[in-house]
Order: sequence, then structure tokens, then C-alpha cells
Amino acid sequence: MELGPVSCADVLALLTDYLEEALPAARHRVVADHLGGCPACAAWLAQVRATIAALGCLRDGSLPPSVLAALRHSFGSGAVGGAAK
Repeated sequence: MELGPVSCADVLALLTDYLEEALPAARHRVVADHLGGCPACAAWLAQVRATIAALGCLRDGSLPPSVLAALRHSFGSGAVGGAAK
């Protein structure tokens, strides 16, 4: 079954599953192809990876609630640098 192209919004919605390698192989390839050709989505992926790396060593309760809320808002907005189209 051939999967069609995905939009930036689709990629952002699938990004966590993409990073966790939880997508079916065909869908993973479609997302990877999009990321390879879309600078905005590739930048978003780089930002998510950098955030994971930077925050990965923190323990629960080590960030103030206001910082957690700001992070949740930022990642929940779906648009950084115009990535959501």
C-alpha cells in the first residue's frame, strides 16, 4: 500500500512516534522523507532532540511548574518557525 505525502501538521503530530520508532515502516519512511525535504520540520525535530537531550537528566520536581507549563505550551502549540502548515 502506497502512502501519500504528509503535511507539516501530520509530521508534527507523528514526531513522538517517529522518534520512538513506533510508526509502521511505511509511515516512518514517509515521515523521514518529509523531514529530509522540509527545513522547518527538520528544525523542529532538531529542537525536540535537543530538548530531550538537555532535559533528559532532570528528575521529577526539579523544574519549577512555570517552566514546565511554558514547555508544554511551546510544544503543544504545533508551530515553531512556521513548521505547521
